[in-house]
Amino acid sequence: MTPPDQPASLTRRTVRAFTLIELLVVVALIAFLTGALGLALRHPGEAVALQAAQDTIAGLCRAARGRAVLTRLNARLVVAADPADAEGYLRYVQVVHEDGVGSNRWRAEGAGVWLPRGVYLVPSPPTAVPGQPAWPASRRSTALSSAAQTLTINGVAAGTFYYVQFTPRGTTRDGGLVLTTGRAADGVSGPALVFDNPDNVRGVLLRSSGTLTLLEDAGAFAP
Repeated sequence: MTPPDQPASLTRRTVRAFTLIELLVVVALIAFLTGALGLALRHPGEAVALQAAQDTIAGLCRAARGRAVLTRLNARLVVAADPADAEGYLRYVQVVHEDGVGSNRWRAEGAGVWLPRGVYLVPSPPTAVPGQPAWPASRRSTALSSAAQTLTINGVAAGTFYYVQFTPRGTTRDGGLVLTTGRAADGVSGPALVFDNPDNVRGVLLRSSGTLTLLEDAGAFAP
């Protein structure tokens, strides 16, 4: 009931004003949260970036295996292997399959992708781990080829790559693909890549059958 000394119209205006303030607060909160989410997606933390890279590599391995079985030709997940390629080195990955049996020419399955900025695949021995000569052997990408190979993709010399190969039966070699974080550091002859921490890793374990298991942290790797 409206107090006798306060007009009903004033009471109604007060209620409306309070509701409008609430609405403005909610809108401002939504805008803030949306902006914060967008910022987080543009600048993900290391853990988020590593998980995204792990999901990407696992998905591409499955795609390469599926392509090999479907085409009855060898298929590869290839990884950029030229240290002079500051953006792509150990970050650019792509699925390719043979362009004819035994041709050593390859056809790309769509466009390649870059892993999240600051995340890299650890190379296989004997390639040196950037900036980390004492990197543990158990945290190397043993599923990758030990030597880089120059590939012709879609009829064009595309550069040098490490690779994981799947046969027409969907099989591959046992081994792991290990992901870690790194950064550019000024070297004697220019910027050089440095991997930060061998305990900051995730991985994908491949079996010879072509199946895979996700390794979530350093504790999942052998000492």
